[in-house]
Amino acid sequence: MLNAFLFCLLALVPGGGPPPLEPAGVHASGAIPPFQGEPAPPAWVRLDSHVLADPDCRHYGYEVYAGDTQWLVRYVMFPEAREEFREIEQVFLFPMQKGKGKVEPVAPADLQIEPLAARWKGRVFKLVDRRDLIRD
Repeated sequence: MLNAFLFCLLALVPGGGPPPLEPAGVHASGAIPPFQGEPAPPAWVRLDSHVLADPDCRHYGYEVYAGDTQWLVRYVMFPEAREEFREIEQVFLFPMQKGKGKVEPVAPADLQIEPLAARWKGRVFKLVDRRDLIRD
């Protein structure tokens, strides 16, 4: 009973909720604090993009940018010595609602990354989630 009460109290505190959902075997590196803004992307964006990106490095970055009608998701791999990788950077466009459009790959060279935004084809996407992650 007390645990449920504490969980409810934490849910009322901004930024005090449970940590964001990560795929099995993945956790925050602890080296760089995560960034979370509004609108918060739904959990399915994280999980679906992870399947598409299939990070093959132990250490990688994950970023989500909110546009008017799409989420822009960016993965950046940080390979360690003698660690192989397919691609250093992968980017995807997701519809705002699951199943309301198709997922499109984006060429990383077509992006302009700024501290709190990404630009692609004249459109601005606002940074809403950034995590520095380690795979076990």
